[in-house]
Amino acid sequence: MPDPHARLVRACIAALVALPTALIAYKLTWLGYSLSDVMPRVRYTVALDMSLDGHDGAAKVRTFLPQSDEHQTLSDEQDTAPGMHFDSEQVGLNRQAVWSGAAVADDTHLAHSFSVLLRAQRFRIDPSLAVPAIYPPSVASDLRPETDIQVDDPDIAATLHRIGADTGPLRARLRAIFELTAGLHQRPFKGTTDALTALRLGEASCNGKSRLFVALARAAGIPARLVGGLILHGGRKRTSHQWVEAYVGGHWVPFDPTNRHFAELPEHYLVLYRGDEALFRHTSDINFDYAFATTTAMVPSPRAKESFKVFNVLALFDRMGLPFSLLRTLLMLPIGALIVVLFRNVIGLPTFGTFLPALLAAAAGQTGLGWGLTGVLIVMAVVAMVRAAMQRLQLLHSPMLAILLACVVITMLTTSLLAEGAGQTHLARLSFFPIAVLAIAAERFYLALSEQDATSALRDLSGTIVVVTACYVLMNSLALQILLSGFPEILLYVVAANIYLGRWIGVRVSEYVRFRRLLSPGGAA
Repeated sequence: MPDPHARLVRACIAALVALPTALIAYKLTWLGYSLSDVMPRVRYTVALDMSLDGHDGAAKVRTFLPQSDEHQTLSDEQDTAPGMHFDSEQVGLNRQAVWSGAAVADDTHLAHSFSVLLRAQRFRIDPSLAVPAIYPPSVASDLRPETDIQVDDPDIAATLHRIGADTGPLRARLRAIFELTAGLHQRPFKGTTDALTALRLGEASCNGKSRLFVALARAAGIPARLVGGLILHGGRKRTSHQWVEAYVGGHWVPFDPTNRHFAELPEHYLVLYRGDEALFRHTSDINFDYAFATTTAMVPSPRAKESFKVFNVLALFDRMGLPFSLLRTLLMLPIGALIVVLFRNVIGLPTFGTFLPALLAAAAGQTGLGWGLTGVLIVMAVVAMVRAAMQRLQLLHSPMLAILLACVVITMLTTSLLAEGAGQTHLARLSFFPIAVLAIAAERFYLALSEQDATSALRDLSGTIVVVTACYVLMNSLALQILLSGFPEILLYVVAANIYLGRWIGVRVSEYVRFRRLLSPGGAA
């Protein structure tokens, strides 16, 4: 007998597929949406931490701070300088920061932080472009020799002639200079290396390679200058970096021979200063130390917030001051729930609840999958031990769950403290897990231990871990996050898939494996 509901189900699925398809087509054709508009940006937050012993005397520290330009956009700048005065001023091309005090105590800590959005820069240099005979006065100084950039030394001229960079088009000269300096053996930074030393030794750190590049470029009639800054990655470090800018066709074009970037500046390069400068200068004998700590976060593209006109959830979250990470979690949770349904209904893998694996996968975004699962297993182990210890007390169900909740909180905090002390910062973020999620997981595991047996409880826990892993991989897909940020109507496809799976009456994969002998031709009756 035909299923009377089959036609209605097919109609619902067809409508749920047709509607988002039409909306996506409308956005792409009529509203001019582009995936590049949806692409989120990486926002770097950089904290400069400095410490010094002033010995109760006068002390001064000077460094450079970044400025907004076509490559980088600064925001949220903050400074903390107890016992010292902070001042910032423009000195030539650079923004100089100075901390000073008349009676600076020992163990004084200074902090300066800012957020920055960076944009990669790539330049195309016309191969036929000639080296100009005359330059504007504003760049003429970048042709002159300096103490550590010996432009007029005979060895520089001889090297320029040997590599064929003393004649020919501008791009060919720069390429020859770039290949020479990039080919020098890499050495760790051990103080200032001038251009001639780098040339004669055939090895240098980034500052020696860059000074040699500038000396050769200037000798070839191309204005060039040093650039100092940071290569931004998450974590803490003291290492800065130097590269070069050459004046080409009215633009300052970046080159980094150390990391082989020709006429381009990667997105994660932060410019702090231009010129042959020391990053820090300070009063002598003050035991000065510093470190840069960098964290990253994904934020919506400004173009996305401005250009989307239909169902613009990006702009909504921005107006409400909510983080982009929360929007990504909300959009990806239905995807995670669909993965759970596939594993439970089609594969037949047992889990703790329908939504719990997806919630655990979303929470693991704060710690990473490995450390997140480690934290979950630690909590489950504590639950098992508490249950074994409390079993003889014959407590009622609700008070027992309240005790488990307290144990989960204590376990989370204790694990975070121990992990921080051991230097495992990712596991230390276990305290970022939503307590409700871990509490529900602990309750489900406790009920499985109480109502079934340890083997069944461990089987369900193993299934949950497998599904959490699958959810985490898919929910952290940048491609899916980008699509859903700009086209949230895709979630209607997810609803259609769940309706289809809701009518699933086929054999589950686990059942097929279990009963494969019976299902195979000639199997047992």
